[in-house]
Amino acid sequence: MSRENRRAAGIILIAWLAYLISYIGRSDYSACLLTIIEETGFSRAAAGSVSSAFALCNAFGQLVSGFAMKKLDAKKVIAIELFAVAFINFLFPEATSIPVMAVLWGVNGFLQSTLLCGVTQIFAETLKEPRLSRGAVAMNTIGAVGGLFNYVFAYFMIRYLCWQSVFFTVSVLLLLLGIVWCVWMPRLTKRKEKSTPAPTPAAEKATPSRTPLFKQLFAHGTVFVIAGAGCVGLLRESVSLWIPSFVNDVFALGESTSIIVTVFVPCMQITGAILGGRLGRSAANLQFLSAGAFALSGVCLLTIMLCGSASLILTLILFVINAVSMTAALTFLLSLFPIRHFARTEVALLVGIINFSVHAGDFLSSFSIGLLSEQLGWGATFTALGAIALLASLLLLTGGYFYRKEVKKRAEA
Repeated sequence: MSRENRRAAGIILIAWLAYLISYIGRSDYSACLLTIIEETGFSRAAAGSVSSAFALCNAFGQLVSGFAMKKLDAKKVIAIELFAVAFINFLFPEATSIPVMAVLWGVNGFLQSTLLCGVTQIFAETLKEPRLSRGAVAMNTIGAVGGLFNYVFAYFMIRYLCWQSVFFTVSVLLLLLGIVWCVWMPRLTKRKEKSTPAPTPAAEKATPSRTPLFKQLFAHGTVFVIAGAGCVGLLRESVSLWIPSFVNDVFALGESTSIIVTVFVPCMQITGAILGGRLGRSAANLQFLSAGAFALSGVCLLTIMLCGSASLILTLILFVINAVSMTAALTFLLSLFPIRHFARTEVALLVGIINFSVHAGDFLSSFSIGLLSEQLGWGATFTALGAIALLASLLLLTGGYFYRKEVKKRAEA
């Protein structure tokens, strides 16, 4: 491996670890939620408000971070985030009331919103293709890897120690990783003045930084990408969240068994990230590719509505295909689209806006799916979700058409 490849691998690895441990530093609350409710006596609604505070602050923080990365040093911002989240995880077990817990976890959500924007900015400034795309795609595997690790880790910590030990241990890991980040990331990203990386071909033709934001949102059909990202939020994380409830209601397996047989479904999202990275790097039109992923998701969700009660194995396969296709779509829209079509000075801003749309969709869907399933049943719920997926497919087909038309116009100019 050449020196440049080792340097790129080091940057991606440390960024991936920083994102992974930070992710564990936010999902540890979800992993400990049932135990916290049992020991503290908090109601489910009250305990759920802590997660809502995180989601809301994280979503709006994406927008703030996108704008802030144009002015701030992303490496310093992420270093502060690591140490601050470590401190919050250290304090959290000492909180004795829901308002205090919600404030702490809301601040955690806002701080963690800097991660994806900051890491993407670092990659754009220091890596060339194909390492740039590989690094961006690698960040999209965090949800599956972090989610699996966190629940296994929390299970053993709670069983043999206590739920408070989960937060204390994560705090130590974040502190150690913050030190590693401060020592190694500046060294790896430091370049000699004459060896500043040339911009990628896409960046050379990208929208200049002085172009008004409104025009940027319509360049390359970006507004359709943002809408599609919101639909990913509606159809991926929230659907995964409610899979055990659906399986339990339809097949009457019991709560514990329903969780066990469905826990692997979100883990399959890593397959979607890898597959999306490979397909997306060679695709000429990412929006057309995303439209195909949404069409496949729509077919799966509508099939669950029609045949979901016929076979548990078929139902789980359809849920897996939905998770994989939606993660692939997220890889196209969030990981690859911004770095391909926008200059280094703009990429963090676009990542922030697109990621805000993802989190907004997730925030709305988490509540809506539960309410819709209670009021109208699972059939109506999956009919609505399937319709959203097919509508998103049409939106991205339209966006892909405008993008192709724009490319053709530029080629003729």
